[in-house]
Amino acid sequence: MKKHILLIIVLSLFSTIGCQEDLEELFNNPNVYSPSGEEIVPGMFAYMIQRTASFKDQNFSWYRNINAPGLGFPMRTHLASNPHNSTVRFNNYDDHVTSFPTLGLGRLYDYGFQNFKELPLMEQRIAEMSEEEQQDMKVYAYMTRIFWLNCVLKSVDVHNAIPYSEALKGSEGVFFPKFDDPWEIYQDAMAKFKEYGDGIQSAVANLSPKGKILFDQYDIMFKGDADKWAQLANAWRLRAAIRVSDVYPNEAGAIIAEILADGNLPTEDLETPQGEDWISRANGGPGYKGNISRWIYHMWASPEVLYWLDDDRDHVYTEGVDDPRLPALIIPNREGLYIPISYKFDVALAMTDSVQAWNNADFGYNNFWYSSNDRYNSANRHFDHDAWAHWNPFSFHSLVEPVRIFTVAEVQLLLAEAALKNLGNTGSTARQHIENAVESSINYWYRINDWGEQTSPGLASVPNVDDYNGKGVNFYQMSFPDKPSDAVIQAWAAKVGQDFENAADTEAKMEVLMQQKYIDININEVLELFAELRRTRHPTLGKFREQGDLLIEDNGMVERLIYPNAPADFNTEQLSQVQDQNNYSTPIFWVPDNKRGVSPYVENDLYYYPEYPGIPETFKD
Repeated sequence: MKKHILLIIVLSLFSTIGCQEDLEELFNNPNVYSPSGEEIVPGMFAYMIQRTASFKDQNFSWYRNINAPGLGFPMRTHLASNPHNSTVRFNNYDDHVTSFPTLGLGRLYDYGFQNFKELPLMEQRIAEMSEEEQQDMKVYAYMTRIFWLNCVLKSVDVHNAIPYSEALKGSEGVFFPKFDDPWEIYQDAMAKFKEYGDGIQSAVANLSPKGKILFDQYDIMFKGDADKWAQLANAWRLRAAIRVSDVYPNEAGAIIAEILADGNLPTEDLETPQGEDWISRANGGPGYKGNISRWIYHMWASPEVLYWLDDDRDHVYTEGVDDPRLPALIIPNREGLYIPISYKFDVALAMTDSVQAWNNADFGYNNFWYSSNDRYNSANRHFDHDAWAHWNPFSFHSLVEPVRIFTVAEVQLLLAEAALKNLGNTGSTARQHIENAVESSINYWYRINDWGEQTSPGLASVPNVDDYNGKGVNFYQMSFPDKPSDAVIQAWAAKVGQDFENAADTEAKMEVLMQQKYIDININEVLELFAELRRTRHPTLGKFREQGDLLIEDNGMVERLIYPNAPADFNTEQLSQVQDQNNYSTPIFWVPDNKRGVSPYVENDLYYYPEYPGIPETFKD
């Protein structure tokens, strides 16, 4: 009886998190509704997935990172920059990560345990069912376990050893779980991805007619498509195998061979259904899309990414000369120019018109929170005031656009590295995979930008005139560019492929590959790129300066995060076993020996003094 009461309490929490419309219709008043037994397990699955959004970085590295005083990973990866916020300018490791254990990416550790705490209860509930009932319910345990594994690996990627084999076992009396070896965690997770992916397909194939109806209703990710679940499991498994391949090439190669033999990797972008703001109120706010909407205006485009896109570096987009993704990903400054922010922060702050605009309450950046018209009015003010180019908000913050989970472009980039390093027979050359990735990425970003144009309210406030403020440009057209022809897209992909082919050696080729990964994944998944930057030490990035002094880059990489407060306060004995690694400088286990101590940050005057007349000459001394 006690167990059943706990189940009802869990389900009553639906009323506080803004569940998907299907669930709201089913549980019209969750506080008084008593669900039937067959609805409890599917409801628990939907609840855990909605609450955590654990397949995405945004829930971690946007609100829980950017909104924290320890803001920094978009900066450390050099995807974006914001010199106006004093908390992003660090001189040492402690300044950089002071608040992470409680507010920032240290929450990854908490998410893996706190937000999946109902998983053992779900599995216990299934175990108590009849064999016939289990046949309809075990698919939900498989799906939840896949998401938990992804969260576990994200946590390993920032901490190294974490509790795993004894995690989520409070019901068995295990309250102080040991910290497992990170390589052993990865090995087990890669095996489990296959087990659960295969299990989903088998379970769905054997669902009863009633079980199939429930599955189609409660599968809030892929609407009952079991093959997409298997593809996602394989994609996450491939990502994990590539991650460890520089340290464990034989083991990684064997897993990659299994994945390639299975042949079931995503052939179309995996994303949530369009038109559903299905996690909009997670964590008590407008949720992860709302958080992107709010915080994207704090991040100017980094010079590295902008110059990779603006191939001739003339600050304008020229079709056939520059990367076609430039106008889909970046909006220009008030002059209609793609001017990157300076990495010499006193230079950036000297551009007073932009500073005053951002510090002026009338600019309205605090109104981005879920108020669509205010967001677009603020975009209008960007075109009036801002001296620097921004990530294009219309490609990132439509509240009903599909949520990116895993794209074909990333799959192709992973296969490109596998082919480059002879980790498996992918059926194509590394260059062919690179070109496939570029084509897919261009098509993806124009589709998302078009989706934003079709669904975004308040677009009338974006100036749709040919000579706005006498600047000679149409900002509406620059915010929603026309997609180039297939010939232009293919030509650009071939150009990148040729750059890859011309690269002198494996390291030079990895530089091209990682630049493409940065461009495609970009601010969508900052944490993924931070892991790849530490693993490969590519791409090469600039160094920040402030009043002539170098900042944290001179200390090398931030290799890992210290553990959050929870294990330090409540699991002290087990934490003591890995306390020697509880610092910011111990590399994660998947960093190869020849990369340890190597910094991707270099001096580059190009990133200090963008060609723009507003920079005072005196700051060049």
